[in-house]
Amino acid sequence: MEANNTDFTLQKNSYASFDALTLKQLIIDRLNNGEIYTDQVVEGSNISAIIDIIAYSYHTLLFYLNQTSSETLFTQASLYENMNRIVKLINYKPLGYKTSSLAFKAIGSETLLPDLYTIKRFSYFIVDGVYYSFIDDASFTKKTASVEDLDTLYDQNLLYQGRYFEYPNQSAIGEEYEVVTLSIKDTITKTPTLIEDSSIKVYVKNANTEVYTEFIETNSLFTTSPSEPVYEKRINENGFYEFKFGNGVYGMKLNEGDTINIFYLKSDAKEGEISANKLNGTILNLYTTPLFERISLDVYKDSNLSFITPTDITKIEFSNELQSTPFKDKETVDEIKENSPKTFASNDRLVTGKDFKSYINANYSNIVKSTSIVSNTEFINGYMNYFFSLGLNSPNDDPRFLLNQLKFSSAAELNNVYFFMVPQVKEYNQENIESNYLTLSQKNSIVSSMQNTKMLTTELIPEDPIYTAFNLGLQISTTEILNPDVIDETFLVIEKSTSVRASDESIKQQINNIFIEYFKSLQLGSIVSLSDLKSQIFAVNGVSNISTRRIVNDVIYENANISLIAFNPVYSNIDIKIVSNDIKMAYFQYPFLWNNNIKNRIIIEDA
Repeated sequence: MEANNTDFTLQKNSYASFDALTLKQLIIDRLNNGEIYTDQVVEGSNISAIIDIIAYSYHTLLFYLNQTSSETLFTQASLYENMNRIVKLINYKPLGYKTSSLAFKAIGSETLLPDLYTIKRFSYFIVDGVYYSFIDDASFTKKTASVEDLDTLYDQNLLYQGRYFEYPNQSAIGEEYEVVTLSIKDTITKTPTLIEDSSIKVYVKNANTEVYTEFIETNSLFTTSPSEPVYEKRINENGFYEFKFGNGVYGMKLNEGDTINIFYLKSDAKEGEISANKLNGTILNLYTTPLFERISLDVYKDSNLSFITPTDITKIEFSNELQSTPFKDKETVDEIKENSPKTFASNDRLVTGKDFKSYINANYSNIVKSTSIVSNTEFINGYMNYFFSLGLNSPNDDPRFLLNQLKFSSAAELNNVYFFMVPQVKEYNQENIESNYLTLSQKNSIVSSMQNTKMLTTELIPEDPIYTAFNLGLQISTTEILNPDVIDETFLVIEKSTSVRASDESIKQQINNIFIEYFKSLQLGSIVSLSDLKSQIFAVNGVSNISTRRIVNDVIYENANISLIAFNPVYSNIDIKIVSNDIKMAYFQYPFLWNNNIKNRIIIEDA
């Protein structure tokens, strides 16, 4: 009896097991059951070739169906476009590009008269062909007729890498919640232009009054009044910025014919990063274009600001003691998966320590490497107690203490929130500890960005971490008074298996890299695990045993394990100890490797 080949009944989940081979076999089995066709079993036959094509086609179709269904799920999506669309449902706004920023110094000459000055936004330096710009107006005071450190200028402002451009005029339709898209592509890569996320300025000329108004970004239009000139900004699934205006109930509604002007900072990505002292002696260029001057007439009409002149700006000497911060790409799919639930849970409000930490990690990861957030009680019992435990009964009287920039809040004393932040730098400076701290301008920038979302009674106080340096070190007796010079006398001894052909130099380099990468991975409050270090070293091909050796006046002292010295570089005479077991850092302590060249103090011996 001929089989029924029109019975297409399948198990409910059978599609999940289909691939090209199983589909091919299914077709062959069906044809075999029909007892009409026979060539299907012969590889290379015409019907066999047709079956291969059909099976491959269905396999491809099933793949795309599976991929499409996965891309609709938050946990499964892997494409930026799809993840962007998904989190839009919870009003999450993916973070855009973070260009390099630069802390600077400024000195006013004796020819700059005492007065209140303002540097108009978008003004820029050109350093080796690279632009660094002010993104906001920068006001400062020259107090005396002498040469003067203009700290009121540089403590409150940062420079951002990039050059300002004007987007072509957009004419409003006048609809509710009108959306304008900043569609700019790089002429070479044909990808969206790298625009600094926080740099965009929006101005609207009213079609009826012909007066320009600056519109301000808001997290949500639904928290604003009908007359507020505000907009929501969001980077869309295609990588372009969208600006959504109000409806006259929530935020000001645009009129038909209103002119929208957008200014944006185009970044040079990693090519825009500069080293220390590159700005020295460079003259600031004041930004001016016909459109911007026209806008300024309206926007600054009632401000009473005294803008600095091209002549007076030459009387200020600018410099940068520190390198620029690194460029950060727009938020990735994995970062969106991590950050969006936290933002949704906090409802765009900063209340708990986790809220503050998540905000800083998400928005300032190009500036801040590690963060600890503590309350007033934790601050006193931990950080304050640390200094008194060192025997500094009056730490504020010790000039070295100023390096740690201890601060107390005069307002809302019991609601202080303390931020310990480690800057994102390539290598921590051992000669000048101050350069390892965030500058006051960076701290002010971070604090300022949180003012509108923090609790009203919360006082935000940025603090510097306590750096704890680690390197090889061994104490020869319990009575020995330790100092960092012990490092120069201490060596890591590696017994090398004679059966391994790896060179001594190769083993040394691998171990050196293990130390460097391990300490790079640590954060504030991390556990410094000597057992982890030991296991990683033993994983190096050829290592059969590890010990620490110190040579003093030709006398050899040895510890059959890894032994490290740990010390605070500021108080190395009183905060110093030998570490031979895992050690937990306090929330304010950041462990780092003192001198990355461990390789020169590794001894290789045959087992």
